[in-house]
Amino acid sequence: MNPEPPARDRSDLQAEAAFKDWVRRLVTGAAELQALEAGEIDAVIDPATGSAILLPEAQAALQGSSRLVLSALDALPGEVCLLDSAGTVVMTNKAWRAFVVARAGAGLGVSEGADFLAACRDVSASERLHARAVAAGLREVLAGGRELFRCKYIFDSPGGYCAFTLTIARITGDGAVHAVVTRENVTERKRVRASHGPGRSKSRIAAVARAGTLNRLLAGLPAKEYKRVLAGLELVKLSYGDVLYEPGQQMRYAYFPCDCLVSLLTVVEGHRALEVGLVGREGMVGFRLGLGITTASVRSLVQATGTAVRIKSDRFLRECQRSPALQRAQLHFVNALMIQVTQTAACNRFHMVAARLARWLLMTRERLPSGEFHLTQEFLADMLGVRRAGVTRAASALQRRNLIRYRRGTITILDQKGLEASSCSCYQHVKITRLEAAT
Repeated sequence: MNPEPPARDRSDLQAEAAFKDWVRRLVTGAAELQALEAGEIDAVIDPATGSAILLPEAQAALQGSSRLVLSALDALPGEVCLLDSAGTVVMTNKAWRAFVVARAGAGLGVSEGADFLAACRDVSASERLHARAVAAGLREVLAGGRELFRCKYIFDSPGGYCAFTLTIARITGDGAVHAVVTRENVTERKRVRASHGPGRSKSRIAAVARAGTLNRLLAGLPAKEYKRVLAGLELVKLSYGDVLYEPGQQMRYAYFPCDCLVSLLTVVEGHRALEVGLVGREGMVGFRLGLGITTASVRSLVQATGTAVRIKSDRFLRECQRSPALQRAQLHFVNALMIQVTQTAACNRFHMVAARLARWLLMTRERLPSGEFHLTQEFLADMLGVRRAGVTRAASALQRRNLIRYRRGTITILDQKGLEASSCSCYQHVKITRLEAAT
């Protein structure tokens, strides 16, 4: 029978010596004992339990490594916390802890050991919509439905008004899944932007005007009506992974993409998502506002980084009431989008993955200024409603025919006509030029 290990109190030298003596009795063989004495062994296996037991030197090295990681996190100016697969906060940095104290727990200011998902559920009424979107995004990241989630979060706290961009990234290692949550405070940036709002310079107005003409819906308005809408437009940059709306969320703005791309996703069972529509410079995101509905029905996710112009929802509603031309343009776009949605539903049901991928790449290409764009396999799998293995096979088939090049998440279309020939017939029904002619 193996002896029971004595107490391992590192501050007690006698106990440590007794522990080392106990370890020596576990080691059999002259070579192993020599390696132990030379400090070349970090751990031994206890035959009684089958557990690995770290030697004191290895424990000290591990603790030193952990302290180094914590020190590095604390040195970062941004706010960072680490969650385990259940959503429990296992580590926070100094900036995050300072935020928790300053905001008295508001704005999802959770401490180590807390349940992040429970914190999302228990927020005040003013934060509920934002927190619900964050909880849905976190569940999806932890479940493997997406690698990255990003959203805006605005709230009032004892410390005053606060706005930040919250990002959740999935990390895996040794079979364990974790999520890193980072928070970028944009309060001052929003205040500066608001203070400059009414007195925007002529150059800024000119920049918005130029960007607005890149959007076909706005560019098609009569000059007089476009000029009136222009007064309420704001030029913004939309980044890959940004979520503009979640289902059920109030739509504070209507967006008109210029050179970016937005996917419309229907969310199933709280975390699984499937693309049902694609919007670029031909239309707008938030079209339900023109129908008098102020809540979103789908998730609007930025798929390609670029610029857009946006207008506050109440201002947009007023402009719709004043401008028959804007109403007609919006209804024409809604009709074209419904054709795209219904055709996509049929395509996902009846056509092969490679043909669907070709159709989807062509739809993306005609909405972007370049034939090269960043797309991960996870993202494509969500867009097409298939497994990653299906995306890999389909992309490989198109690449073997020299129609596309796919390297490290970047797709380049090499042969537009060849890709059209490989696409299913649905693409001819959803081409922007065909939809514009039909409306």
